Amino acid sequence: MANSYAMGIDLGGSGIRCLLLNLGNGDVQHTSRPWVFPKSDDDTGLGYNIDLAQLWSLLGEASRELIAKAGINSQDVASVAVSAMRFSTVVINAEGEALFAAPNRDARASMEYFLLAESHGEQLLQASGLWPLPIQFAPRLNWLTANQPEVLKSADCIFSLSDWLNFRLSGVRATDFSQAGCSGLFDLKEQRWCDELINELGFDRKLFPEVHAAGTSLGRLSSDAAAHLGLSDSTQVGLGGGDTQCSLLAAGAVKSGDYAVVAGTTAPVVAVLDKPLIDAEGACWSGQHLLPERWLLESSGGPMGETLQWMARLLFPDAPQPELRLFAEAEQSEYGARGMLSSLGAEIMNAKAPSLPAGLLAMTHLSSSDDPNPRRHVCRAVVEGYAAAVRANIERLNSISGATVTSLHLTDGLSRSKVFAQLLADFCGRELESAAQAMTAATGAALCGAAAASGKTLASITGENTRGFVSTPDAGGQAQAQQVYSDWCALREAAAPQTTPRIADHMLGHVFKPAAHTAQETLLQQDKYSALVTASFDEPSLARLRDVMDVKYASFRESGRLLTGSDMVKAMQGKQILVTEIDIVDARALQQLPELRVVAACRGNAVNIDVDACTAFGVPVISAPGRNAVAVADITVAFILAQARKLTAAAQFLKDESVTAGNMGKMGQAFGSLQGNELWRKTIGLVGLGAVGRMVAERLTGFGARLIAADPFATPESAALAGVELVSLNSLLQQSDFVSLHAAVTPETTGMLGAAEFAQMKPTAFLINTARAALVDEQALIDAVQQNTIAGAALDTFDEEPPGWDHPLVQHPNVLSTPHVAGNTVEVAAHQGEQVTDALLQLLRGERPRNCLNPQVLEQFSFVAPRKTLSESDIEALLAKPPPAVTDLEKNKKQKARSSEARAEGMAASAPPEVIDKMSAILAAFCERMASDDKVAAFSEDKDVCLAFTAPDIGVSFYFGLYGGKVESALGENDKAEVMLTMRAEILNGMFSGSIDTMKAAMNGDIAFVGDAAKAMTINQLSRDMKRLYTAVIEELGSPGNLSAIPQPGKTETPAVVVAGPQDVRHELVDIVNELYEHYIITATGGNVSVRNPDNPDECWITPSQMFKGDLRPELMVRINLDGKPLDAGARSPSSEWGFHTQTLRKKKAANAVIHAHAPNATILANCGIPFLPISSDAAFFGDIQRIPFTMPGSNELSELVSEALRDEWAVFMVNHGIVVAGKSLRRACDMAQIIERTAEVILGCYKATGGKPPSVLPDEAVKLFRSMADIIA
Repeated sequence: MANSYAMGIDLGGSGIRCLLLNLGNGDVQHTSRPWVFPKSDDDTGLGYNIDLAQLWSLLGEASRELIAKAGINSQDVASVAVSAMRFSTVVINAEGEALFAAPNRDARASMEYFLLAESHGEQLLQASGLWPLPIQFAPRLNWLTANQPEVLKSADCIFSLSDWLNFRLSGVRATDFSQAGCSGLFDLKEQRWCDELINELGFDRKLFPEVHAAGTSLGRLSSDAAAHLGLSDSTQVGLGGGDTQCSLLAAGAVKSGDYAVVAGTTAPVVAVLDKPLIDAEGACWSGQHLLPERWLLESSGGPMGETLQWMARLLFPDAPQPELRLFAEAEQSEYGARGMLSSLGAEIMNAKAPSLPAGLLAMTHLSSSDDPNPRRHVCRAVVEGYAAAVRANIERLNSISGATVTSLHLTDGLSRSKVFAQLLADFCGRELESAAQAMTAATGAALCGAAAASGKTLASITGENTRGFVSTPDAGGQAQAQQVYSDWCALREAAAPQTTPRIADHMLGHVFKPAAHTAQETLLQQDKYSALVTASFDEPSLARLRDVMDVKYASFRESGRLLTGSDMVKAMQGKQILVTEIDIVDARALQQLPELRVVAACRGNAVNIDVDACTAFGVPVISAPGRNAVAVADITVAFILAQARKLTAAAQFLKDESVTAGNMGKMGQAFGSLQGNELWRKTIGLVGLGAVGRMVAERLTGFGARLIAADPFATPESAALAGVELVSLNSLLQQSDFVSLHAAVTPETTGMLGAAEFAQMKPTAFLINTARAALVDEQALIDAVQQNTIAGAALDTFDEEPPGWDHPLVQHPNVLSTPHVAGNTVEVAAHQGEQVTDALLQLLRGERPRNCLNPQVLEQFSFVAPRKTLSESDIEALLAKPPPAVTDLEKNKKQKARSSEARAEGMAASAPPEVIDKMSAILAAFCERMASDDKVAAFSEDKDVCLAFTAPDIGVSFYFGLYGGKVESALGENDKAEVMLTMRAEILNGMFSGSIDTMKAAMNGDIAFVGDAAKAMTINQLSRDMKRLYTAVIEELGSPGNLSAIPQPGKTETPAVVVAGPQDVRHELVDIVNELYEHYIITATGGNVSVRNPDNPDECWITPSQMFKGDLRPELMVRINLDGKPLDAGARSPSSEWGFHTQTLRKKKAANAVIHAHAPNATILANCGIPFLPISSDAAFFGDIQRIPFTMPGSNELSELVSEALRDEWAVFMVNHGIVVAGKSLRRACDMAQIIERTAEVILGCYKATGGKPPSVLPDEAVKLFRSMADIIA
């Protein structure tokens, strides 16, 4: 496979595209990244910049993704070449730093263009074949002279965008004939820079780079560029060219007489000629093909692709592929579009007199008033307008050149549509060849790179696989198209002198708006702030923040840490911005953090933030309203469907032991009892039309249901916009088959649904509540369901959460209940990340975010001015108010003293008497030490909390009370306890000894607690002291023994896991874990290991979840089947990554062990895209290890990606997540993990020692030999 691919990069007007061309079979794969050009800060509204840093970042992402997607190694890519938009400009200094970068839509040099056209227009036209334009080099250089003279003083070279990227990749300053020709300062016939004109215009000739033919090699990729793209530094950089010329090459438009329509963002219409020809009128452009001895005459059909996207979004905003939908609708219409004509995005170019792209859509409602789908005719008119414009421009080229059209080609984005291709064939009256695939610019670049790497001519590299499909004109369609074309030309001709200028005048003020900017924009450069982000954030949002501030990311989901009190103050030292989700910010913390300027709470209701205290200190509080609206809307629709189709009962039916295979009686029972309802013609009532309510309506639109809503703040128009009918609450209750709650809790809405309201509902209706329990009188709902007043309910929220398994609503067969999970999705991190990042960037720019909870502080807000201070009496007054809480379930609500789960009533101790006595003695001594320890007493100085613990399996309760410097601790219960925790003795022992992560154990369900979650965090803050005192007690009294063998209270089963015998594979598993831990290849909580069960190949033993790796014992290992199901009652939870362990063992029969490690050097290598090089025989066994892009840990998607990658290999890198190694034995897997880590360390060391140069590698023959032995080594 070595050197069998060529990469083409296309920098287009809408995004970056990377393409891999298989040089053996012509297959292509591609990735892309969208981008936009930021407006410049000039006052005309005509200026746009290119963000080159963003370009470089996006290009690296796309390239690395493409290599991973193709499943190839970096050395397999022989070459890379670039195609880019023409008429772009980049100016660099002698150090290679960009001083100015403008895309082809930047027209800030318009005044300079007019002056240049008047003084030198004819000279420039006759020399270059181009009438001056504001997007060429000369007008832009004149603009820089007038507006940014410091740029020209430091300028060393002027490039097109593709030339700049070539320089960034190879370090070579060069351009090709196609891009040089677009500069307006290149002599078309003599093939050289117009030195005389350059000197006459006052430009430095040294700015203009050397010109070479496309397909020339510029040398190899630099080490930095190779690492960034995920390629090898042996990859050749080939010289590509302009995007239009590259598209012609890929489409096979290479002979004189070939005509092509490059229908992308714009639609150049090009004639290929065998000699240079200049339009004397200057209306068309002349240029050079990428092939020698081939020239171009070019017109343009206008911004077809741009207007197509705009119209498609306008007409089909919810379609997954709106452009293709528009073409599909157009196909359903007829020639003439039922009397409609369009010139939108359809023009005949006149380069000498460019005008604002303004079009007409002529129609009458009378022609399609009876049509149920008149949109199809609008679509048809737009597409027919495009086809007419192409024909008109071809006729223009014919009249200038006199060349006969020998073939007609269609390339780029619009070539994907056979509908457009057929229309174009009919309009032009000739056969039309569409390119084999749409990304012709990137393909043409790849061909240029292939020529550079192989040393062959570009003409010989251009293959025969460019032809896609052929469209032949239809006789009947051709005649109708001719009539439409005549009408289109007449409309255009009539509109040109009067209508079109009036349209342009009206639009000018709306199109050309100066970029908004404020005086505080300089803050982004002058001051760099520091932020702590503990909320879950997505990588793109973090990257945006890191561009303008220092960011420490410590997600509470990963760290298991909730910050409050002294922990909050310590964590925020030196930081000005806090982005949180559950941490507590109160007046005392604000007082001790004078640098804190902004608090962002990633939730709609920031109950964890004392907003009044923040306001008093002048600190804005940013919120994230609607951050989980998508998640809640999704589950709401799922609840409605589940109740309509009886899915809860249906899902349980087949699990009944009475359902035996082939039992048709049971099928009859299912047929009779599980008949559900469709949503078709049902009435669904939404109580509240906020973000969630609107999204629910959007999702239900396609079900054929009637949607009604009650919301006192909505208007009939806003309801219509959401697709619902506005009614009163009483009408909604009476008419709805499903009543779904989406209102906020206010004094007016609390208990809004009670017995009287349920009595108004249909007896067949269901209540859906994914909002808040306080909206409903819970007892009234229980009565309504039990008395069949309504059919049932689907509930994600209860008065007390969780409600307990024996709650009447949980137990009712017609109620679907979930534990407040509606807003809990992986994607919420991206939603809140985008919202909060937008708001923080607004603050940095001196703007006012809309999602600020205390906007009054923004009037005087400053990042740099001293912050307001408060007196101690003001602080005390704020602290006297109800405190902030972790959840709104705690806010302003007294917790019950005990719950059935916390007290574990009625459960007798299940441990043997000697274990109970031992643990009782240990805990009594522990409590005594806690009560008398000076450090614990000092810690309690500012505390007022009591924590109560119960271990039901040993029948022991005890408590800690921390009261302003006084500590109380003893066995027994304490009625003053504000936090009650219940857990098995094994968990209790692990928590105090430090071998178990308390937060993760709680999140895993191993610890039940009731009470104030913020005060429960006292356990984390005390962890070091508890470990110190508890360890001392164990050393004095001895170990409590194997607590994991104690049966659960109230259960009769035998111990979960038998103690491992001397020959048990679990002993080796623990030994391997300890070895990897000692070598820092796995961490205390990161990494997991599994081994196939020797007694049953469809089972494995795996390390448990949330256990410190340095404290594992054989009996703690978890036995699961290859579906991930634990097989031993009462066993611990398996590692959360069990999915890729079991899938790998299932798919790779030769593997008997799997290791996932957070090996530091290997992880760095994976994250940086640096190839895993064969620097030794050990390393050569693996080849360049495949990389999997970051995928959410624990997800099914990650399991699938890892197991597929390991199907034919023995190791895989996971970006941002370490390595996974499979082996035929635990020993082999462990050895391979260590080889990979040590090799990565050496590779990184070589790069560092040599300043970025890659290390020497083994000869190809040796690598091939060692690779063939990989299975043996594994």
